[in-house]
Amino acid sequence: MELLIINDNPYGQNIYIYFDKETREGIIIDPGDSYETVREAVEQNKIAVKAILLTHGHFDHTFCANNLKVLTNAPIYAHENETNLLRNTEHNRSGLRSLEISVAPDKHFKDGDVFSFANCEIKVIHTPGHTAGGVCYYDENAGIVFTGDTLFKETIGRTDMPTGDYETLLSSIREKLFTLPEEVKVFPGHDESSTIKHEKKFNRIVGV
Repeated sequence: MELLIINDNPYGQNIYIYFDKETREGIIIDPGDSYETVREAVEQNKIAVKAILLTHGHFDHTFCANNLKVLTNAPIYAHENETNLLRNTEHNRSGLRSLEISVAPDKHFKDGDVFSFANCEIKVIHTPGHTAGGVCYYDENAGIVFTGDTLFKETIGRTDMPTGDYETLLSSIREKLFTLPEEVKVFPGHDESSTIKHEKKFNRIVGV
């Protein structure tokens, strides 16, 4: 498997392109405002995009989802509890910037669902708190988890926006993420990567 990280956008948001080097099948996770860079990466690496996976519905993580769907013909996936936020431009914060970004998922995940492509299995972990339908995507075989805005290096996501809740977010991290193996590498929605072990030791907001 190969992982490309793109964050050349105004919001410092990490877009992940995760693909199998042999079959060239892959997924795009949280396509923010970097359409041309993502398009070039997909085309140059000859990636057959099987799905566009959203960790949550805030506009900085969904900015070019609709355009990439047209480009790749790949369906957009999100948790079933995130549908309203994805469509509501006030709640997904795009309306505040006069962007009016609305995304309608083609398919919906539930906690524990598994999305498979090539030789890879991605487990869906429902981690509400940043938003009601926030999820993390876990590849157990590779030992990596994509955490969106749930968990960052030594901090956590905001909970002061629509459908956010501080105590729920803490519970999600402690019960759903901190129970993963400590060597699992954490790829967040912003900033640099970390590990579960590092966060359990140094993330003073969550504690253990």
